[in-house]
Amino acid sequence: CKYPYYNQVYSQPPRGETMIRMGGADAFMLSYETPRSYMHTFKVAILDPSTDPEGWSYEKFYNDFQDRLHLVPMFRWKYAPSPLGVNHPMWVDDPDFNLHYHVRRVSCPPPGDHHALCEFMSQVYAYQLDRSRPLWMMWVVEGLDSGKVAVVTLVHHAYVDGVGAAWNLQQLYRPEPGWKPDHVPSWRPRPWPSWGKRLWWGARDLQKVLIKNLPRVVSGLREQRALEKRYEAEGKPAHPKATMMRQTPINRNLSYGRTFVCDSMPLEDLKSVSKAFGVTINDVFMTCVSGTLRQVLRDANYDADQHPLIGATPFAGERREGWQGLGNFATLDYCWLHSEIEDPLERLRASHEASQQMKEHLKASVEAGADINAIFQVCPPWLIALIRWYINRQQGAISFFANAILSNVPGPREPIYINRYKLDSWFSTGQIVDGTCINMTMWSYCGRANLCILADEEIIPDGWVVFQYFLTELAVLVELTPDAIQGEEKPAA
Repeated sequence: CKYPYYNQVYSQPPRGETMIRMGGADAFMLSYETPRSYMHTFKVAILDPSTDPEGWSYEKFYNDFQDRLHLVPMFRWKYAPSPLGVNHPMWVDDPDFNLHYHVRRVSCPPPGDHHALCEFMSQVYAYQLDRSRPLWMMWVVEGLDSGKVAVVTLVHHAYVDGVGAAWNLQQLYRPEPGWKPDHVPSWRPRPWPSWGKRLWWGARDLQKVLIKNLPRVVSGLREQRALEKRYEAEGKPAHPKATMMRQTPINRNLSYGRTFVCDSMPLEDLKSVSKAFGVTINDVFMTCVSGTLRQVLRDANYDADQHPLIGATPFAGERREGWQGLGNFATLDYCWLHSEIEDPLERLRASHEASQQMKEHLKASVEAGADINAIFQVCPPWLIALIRWYINRQQGAISFFANAILSNVPGPREPIYINRYKLDSWFSTGQIVDGTCINMTMWSYCGRANLCILADEEIIPDGWVVFQYFLTELAVLVELTPDAIQGEEKPAA
């Protein structure tokens, strides 16, 4: 077990503390949540029971999952605030943990195809997690017409970022069919800390948090300002920020409902475009997202030629030792989404340049100590709540995550299994917030690019229309690759 806290939970507990203090980004995910803005993530595993000679058994899956819970202990932790908001909240053992509450068995509505499954998942995503319990829920969806089984899980983003989630995935699922843990330790929760003890811990730790982070953030902000002045002096375009976004029909306050669709496409299609034009797979993804949003804006009778959009993109950060599957160490930066460019090759060139600029800016920000993750460390919960209130008052004119959220995460390259059930497909997405009503997330798995589109249902009633726009944009680029391979000028260096 690599987490320092695991040994306190699953061996003879030593005297002392019974909690884990959240980081600033973890606390942000809780403080930024509202009854309409759900800050949980969506994890969807499609299992193929045909790889098990005994076929599908819910009871067998449930028992296998139960035997693996100790490998992802956060599933038994619940949220505990710091009294009076003196510090970031804590994770504490749930003394009343009940796995039957968190795992639900359901049947997919007729006709049981993938579209029906996505309709079900759209409704599930709008489920508000109960903060008096560990912040996750799982629905095991049977009755799919393919004979497969979907495991649909909500996990609050306060627990872990995308990289940590990928690590946890590979704790529950393994490359060896039939693998089981050698030993399943008993669950012995530590006592729930009293109000006074949590207040004392929060006040005691606050000094450490400020001394460690505040000077670095202040100097980092100065360095970031100097970087912006250098851009201006060198004639470079200004780096995009959330405050520079322009409101469009996809930027408004959220309703309660969600639209969620997901499906797979060959990863080789993105790789072929990447190789032909000398760009990254993420550049291709950004180009297709920009073209997709261009069409969405045109459908809303908005002049997409007016200006580019601004996208918020998470990046993996350096994880502390022993925290491979816990905490939000990812940082965030902004990039231009060139939805104003109609020509796909010109848009690819512009997306490549925007991506390079974002990487340069992010590197400078992290080195200076002024990246988003570092800033969150010194932000008290009440300040995040105040920012959230202000953004809500602007009715979509401004958003912390700008016009759209996009993410591209590499997943396992080889098949993985829970016991003998093969993981056939894996989909994952984050959240949307007031002012940012669409999220497009892509995970790769076993040679497939798995795209998720999450949106406010009042803005995007039919997510499959948007998904088809993405496929069309990618198909256009793939069609252009033979010309590039034969020696025509490449759009990006």
